Amino acid sequence: MSIAYLGPPGSFTEAALDGLYVPRHNAVPYPTVRQTLDAVRRQEASAGVVPWENSVEGAVTESVDALASKRDLSIVGETLLRVEFALAVPPSGTLASIRKVLTHPIAHAQCRTWLDDHLPRVDVVTTSSTAHAAREVGTTGTPGLAAIASPKTLQRYGLDIVAGDIGDSRDAVTRFVKVAPPMVGSLPTGTDRTSLVVPPTDEMRHLHDVLDEFDRSGVPLTSILSRPGGSGLGSYFFLMECEGHAHDPVVGPLVAALARRHHAYVLGSYPRADLALALNTAVPART
Repeated sequence: MSIAYLGPPGSFTEAALDGLYVPRHNAVPYPTVRQTLDAVRRQEASAGVVPWENSVEGAVTESVDALASKRDLSIVGETLLRVEFALAVPPSGTLASIRKVLTHPIAHAQCRTWLDDHLPRVDVVTTSSTAHAAREVGTTGTPGLAAIASPKTLQRYGLDIVAGDIGDSRDAVTRFVKVAPPMVGSLPTGTDRTSLVVPPTDEMRHLHDVLDEFDRSGVPLTSILSRPGGSGLGSYFFLMECEGHAHDPVVGPLVAALARRHHAYVLGSYPRADLALALNTAVPART
């Protein structure tokens, strides 16, 4: 079966496929994160690849919410990709002619300083991906329209780059995850990550109790993200990530305790990608 990914062709997610050992000829683009995941849920694809976290802007909440909203998919792998941004216009366009810029919200956040300094009066319109922005500008050729994406993507859609390396951080890295049905899992490798979801609660002390579980276990908690639970203000679910695999002798009992006392569930245990190497290229994680 095919592998779904957040497209269109030329997206950063497509570039991340190599790090997850996904053959390009077997990859099918989908226009949104939710449609990418739903393709796996409908068994149109055996797995899906979506952006998960950025080193500058943080979690890709669209992916977190879409994956955590149901318990029918699991994270089975990850890869890291260094991201670079450029600004481009249709042929014959110039930097001075730009009146509107299209890009993804996270790309916009990473290029905000440059835009404020060089194009302070230009409108920014967000799109589902940077590749979608490049394709839109390249297809319409509308004067005054520009796109922010990777240099290769901009050139792929026939655009002329008028400003390169416009990101606020030269070491920006985005983390992408591969998701599949729960029966497809990863065996422990010794360098793993486990992602867990703690369902919504209205009790303020609930988070303290969960953190106490981690403290008693000694398992390193590496990140925590709160998201609206959907049942009113003050109700949140938590995405927590820790070192180790759910089948490890230390992590396993912690996962069991969190499930028993707080209804937490594992979103995935999978090999952890190497951040140091990611500054140069996509880094594969064994799956």
